Amino acid sequence: MKNAQLDERGLVRTVPALIVSTALLATLTACAPLGGSAACEPAIPSGESPTFVRASGPVSSAPDVSFPTPLRTQGAQQAVLVEGEGDTIAEGQVVDFQVSLYSGVDGELITQSAYDDTSSPLRRTAGADMDILAEVVQCAQVGSRIAATGTIADVFGAGTLDPALGLDDSDAVVLVLDIEAAYLGRATGTPQLGANGVPAVVTAPDGRPGVTIPNQDAPDELVAHVLTRGGGAEVAADDSVVMHYTGLVWETERVFDSSWERGAPATFPATSFLDDPNGIVPGLAEALVGQTVGSQVVVVIPPSLGYPSGQAPASIPEGSTMVFVVDVLGIEDRG
Repeated sequence: MKNAQLDERGLVRTVPALIVSTALLATLTACAPLGGSAACEPAIPSGESPTFVRASGPVSSAPDVSFPTPLRTQGAQQAVLVEGEGDTIAEGQVVDFQVSLYSGVDGELITQSAYDDTSSPLRRTAGADMDILAEVVQCAQVGSRIAATGTIADVFGAGTLDPALGLDDSDAVVLVLDIEAAYLGRATGTPQLGANGVPAVVTAPDGRPGVTIPNQDAPDELVAHVLTRGGGAEVAADDSVVMHYTGLVWETERVFDSSWERGAPATFPATSFLDDPNGIVPGLAEALVGQTVGSQVVVVIPPSLGYPSGQAPASIPEGSTMVFVVDVLGIEDRG
C-alpha cells in the first residue's frame, strides 16, 4: 500500500485528475433522466457565425480548426458540426466534454482541455447559470461536436482576465466542444421506506440533501440504507462512479465535505484507499458496490471502516463515525 497524502475533504487520499492545469481553462471549470425530449429548448441559439467554423479530426480528439478572421458574432451563438448518436441532454444533467478555445481575431489557439487524458474531461451541469459552456451543452446530443461563438465577456465574464493576455472583453472567441458523456443531475429513483436509527434526509428542489442525525449513539457496524432506488446499472467493485455527496460527522453533525457546494459531482473508484491510493474511505467503497444508478443512499461508517488511527484529515476528529449521503449519477466509461 502506498502512503499517499491525505486531503482535507475526508473522502479520498489523493485528488483525482479532474482539474485542467491551463490557467485559462481553470476559469472555465465549475434532475432529468438521460435522454431529453425533442422539445428541448437550447440555452444558446443557433446563429450564422459558428457555421463558418471548420473542425476536422475524430470527435474527442484535438481538432484541426479553421475559420475566416476576424470573425464577428452577434452575441453567443452555436452550430452543430458533427451530429452525435447519443441521448439528447436535458437541462440539469451532468455533462463531460472536451473544448478548444480560439481567438476570433486571428484564429490562434488560446487553450484546450486534455483530450488525451480520458480522466480529465471538463464537467458542467447543463443549463446552469455559470458560463457559456454550461449553456451550450444543453440540448446537445452525446457524441456531438459543436462550434460556439461569443465574446471574451460571454465566456469568462467581463473584466475577469489579466490585461497582460492582450484580450479585450469585446474580442470574439470560438469554442469547439466535443460532448463525451452525460449523467443524471440527481437521484431519480423510487423513494424507499425509512429505517430506525438511520439519519433522516430531506432533499431540496435542486437535489441538495439536508441531514438530521438521530439522537442516539452511532451504530457499531456499517449501514447502507437506500433512500431512493434507481433503475440504472449496478455499481461493481473498481467502477468509476459519478456521484454527488455530502459527508458529515455523526458526533458533531458537522459537514466536512460536499460536492454540492462545489457545484459539480465528483468521480471516484468504488475501491478502498487501502487497495488503491486513488480510492475512497473503505466503508464507503463497500457500501457503493451493488448500488444502482439513480439511487440515493445514506451510509454510516464506523471508525473501523474509516481512516486508520492517526491518518484522518483535520476536519474529521479521531475515532469519528462518518455519514455520507450519496446520489449515484452514473458509471464512467474509462475505455
